[in-house]
This record gives sequence, structure tokens and C-alpha cells, in this order.
Amino acid sequence: MKVDRDTVVTVNYTVTVKDGETPEDLSRPFTCRFLYGRDRVLPVLEKALIGHEQEDEIQVNIPPEQAFGLHDPYLIKKVPISDLNHSEQLKEGEYYEKFGPNGKPIKFYLKELHDDYVLADFNHPSAGKSLVLNGTISEVKIASMLDIMVSINA
Repeated sequence: MKVDRDTVVTVNYTVTVKDGETPEDLSRPFTCRFLYGRDRVLPVLEKALIGHEQEDEIQVNIPPEQAFGLHDPYLIKKVPISDLNHSEQLKEGEYYEKFGPNGKPIKFYLKELHDDYVLADFNHPSAGKSLVLNGTISEVKIASMLDIMVSINA
């Protein structure tokens, strides 16, 4: 069966940074299962899958705009050292976490360390970088009515 609208597709894949170091959060295998043509999937991935069959291998180049976005200079902020835990252990060029106003952790890259503040880059480590997705289509099947209803209500 070929990938087409209203087929359930499962893809096992890895992601690497094109011409660069792949960050830790991308350095593992992923699995994506979705209803083709209805679920929210990267358009470049959806376009690459059309017409493929189970067990086909794919390689998709993902531009920065469709991955983690362009590097945004407005996401580089001065953060008071008093807002950070274990400030005596901070080092330039390392990644750290800070808890946001909603209590969830936010990763940042410490660009500069000063006496009373740090210059923190809150962009994703792969912002501004092209990615390469290498995957195998592990399943293609006709969507059931339940699959379609779940997709509509998601």
C-alpha cells in the first residue's frame, strides 16, 4: 500500500544537523505515527512520503524555517545570576536549565558570564540549522473511521 491521504503512516527515523554537531535531544531514534493529509506533520516530511510504501527508506532535508526556526537574536537575554541555581558552577559555552514563570524548565546556552548576570541564549541548539531526517516507513495502512475521528478531534 502506498502513502496517500487517509492512510496511517508510521515512520522510524533519526535526525542529524546538516554540517554540524547534533544536539543531545536529537541524538536518539524517534517514531512518528500519523494520519496522512490530516494530522499536523512537517510539510516537507509529508511531501517526501507521498507514494512511498512500507519498508521504503527516506531522506528528507529540513530547512531551518521548518525545523527549529531561524536563530532569533531577541531570545538572547541578560539573566541575573541571582535567578540561577548553583551560580558558582556556571561556565561559558555550556547548556543549563532555568525554570520559567510556568514552572517548566527552559534550556539556555551560557554565552557570557559576568559578575552579576549571564548572557543566555534561549534559542534551540539547532535553531538556524538545516536538519537531515533519515527514516524507514514501518507501516502504511488504510485509516479506520476511529483514526479519522481521533485526528479531527485532536
